[in-house]
Amino acid sequence: MFPGIVYNLYGIDILYLIGRKLMGIDTAHKPETEAGRYNLIQQGSGLCKKDFAESLGISKAMGYQISTGLLKPSREVMEALRQSYNINLHWFLTGIGSSGYDPETVEIELLDQEAAAGQGRDVEDYIPHSSFLIPHSLIRPYRPDSLMAVYVAGDSMIDEHINDGDIAIFHPGLQEGNGIYVVSVGNALMVKRVDFGKGSQEITLISANKDYKPRRFSGTDLDDLKIAGRVLACVHRV
Repeated sequence: MFPGIVYNLYGIDILYLIGRKLMGIDTAHKPETEAGRYNLIQQGSGLCKKDFAESLGISKAMGYQISTGLLKPSREVMEALRQSYNINLHWFLTGIGSSGYDPETVEIELLDQEAAAGQGRDVEDYIPHSSFLIPHSLIRPYRPDSLMAVYVAGDSMIDEHINDGDIAIFHPGLQEGNGIYVVSVGNALMVKRVDFGKGSQEITLISANKDYKPRRFSGTDLDDLKIAGRVLACVHRV
């Protein structure tokens, strides 16, 4: 369906994900109960039952009870279905009408600025924006309007399968421990693995290429370093 493009999603088994159906809800199948419709949304989301439940703010155990009809979804759960997956609650409660389920593909805002995976490149004062399409299943439970993307330039992250010309999708403001981030150093925008020292007193930017040495920041040097957001996925052409 998306020939010539490989999606690399960090923290998820990409081979398993790519092998699954990325078509959203199967409209040919019309479950007759709320439990059945809950299961249909979960299957279409591309998430496992545990991750789907967590995307709704509930435990895996509660998700199991809802999926088997042992428990009716609360108002909070239904509101989460509406907000996170655009579900038509009238359809969810009655099975009548359109599900309202999110489309197969969504648009991600793309900065027309390269983030260096190698030597830094200057960030332009005014960055024009465009967008590109990606299967929604690859970014759930994140909302597409909460994400941004940048082109990658250079070869310093090749051992993480992030190549020159790739598109890195990141969550602005998301900072969850060590991982791959879009960062800015002075006037340079980069994609690097970030290691947060004890109490964030020291931050190390690590390349995934032995030709590039780690860069450590501490003290006043940290003033020049800004974590733009955590990289969630990388798209590259083959």
